[in-house]
Amino acid sequence: MRARLKVLQRLAILHGVVERTHAAVLERRATEVREAEEAIDLQHAVARSAVFEGRAALIVDDRMGWSLAEAQRELAGWRCESLERIRMEREALRASAHEQYAVSRIKSEQMRCVVQGVETEIAIEEGRRSQAAMDDRYLSRRSWVELQRALRDGAEIKGS
Repeated sequence: MRARLKVLQRLAILHGVVERTHAAVLERRATEVREAEEAIDLQHAVARSAVFEGRAALIVDDRMGWSLAEAQRELAGWRCESLERIRMEREALRASAHEQYAVSRIKSEQMRCVVQGVETEIAIEEGRRSQAAMDDRYLSRRSWVELQRALRDGAEIKGS
């Protein structure tokens, strides 16, 4: 039973390592999604800034400044679209990593429960063996005391 427990403990350790690995992958994927979202937010800010610069250029009748601002706004819009596709791809990878992590967490928890169950069985069995040994010692001692008493009583009867 102890050999089985050691094998199960090794498996539980392995499942724990796999769970931590999947947790690290999930964390990395979530970070990649956040980075894409931050890049999108930055491009939105660039586009807003370009709109304000374009309006300012129109106010002062600077057609070249307006054209440059309009080009920056369009470029920021294209970048936003591209980054949004990247964010969606990363979100799908994050969802997949989350699913893998959840599965590995469940398996790891199941292994912990199995190991705890075997440990409990071993403890109960050892308790039973210990109790049986104590009962055997008690009964042996009691039989020996009764035998000694009977021998003493038999010797006293013969001596009387």
